[in-house]
Amino acid sequence: MFNLTNTAKIVVPALALLATAVSFSSHASVTPDRTRLVFNESDKSISVTLRNNDPKLPYLAQSWIEDAKGNKISSPLAVLPPVQRIDAMMNGQVKVQGLPDINKLPADRESVFYFNVREIPPKSNKPNTLQIALQTRIKLFWRPKALENTSMKSPWQHKVTLIRNGQDFTVNNPTPYYVIISNASAKKGGNPPAG
Repeated sequence: MFNLTNTAKIVVPALALLATAVSFSSHASVTPDRTRLVFNESDKSISVTLRNNDPKLPYLAQSWIEDAKGNKISSPLAVLPPVQRIDAMMNGQVKVQGLPDINKLPADRESVFYFNVREIPPKSNKPNTLQIALQTRIKLFWRPKALENTSMKSPWQHKVTLIRNGQDFTVNNPTPYYVIISNASAKKGGNPPAG
């Protein structure tokens, strides 16, 4: 005889195990054309291309700048336009504009900000639908004129050191540049990373 209770004891844990094995991932529909921005002081503005990768739906793209602490700012940098519609499989452009307060930034080192883009999906006409607005946040470096044309006779990258102390590593960066470390090696006397 078929016993529903015994079957449920087998099926429910099997379904739970299967559900934990499934990997959920999401990809933003609206994405910027690069992973970091460098705004040179000699530039009045920089343009960023935003791509709507959705094959059917238009999205709104809301953009803004944050300071190093993650606070939304309106000066010394601003984004124009702050909100725009991007049709399916099309591009839009935003401009990061320097404002007069940009002259108050340090002239001897880079300053870091964050460029943010939030995609806003169209309202669904289906009932009981959960919509999620994804946000992309990338680093924006403001580089003063004194650092724009650095000589490569003595590359600044050679001054960055990685020091091992037991299981911990310390990075020493005496340069005026922000450094993003994507790979490190414990090999003594190894070649410094390029770029």
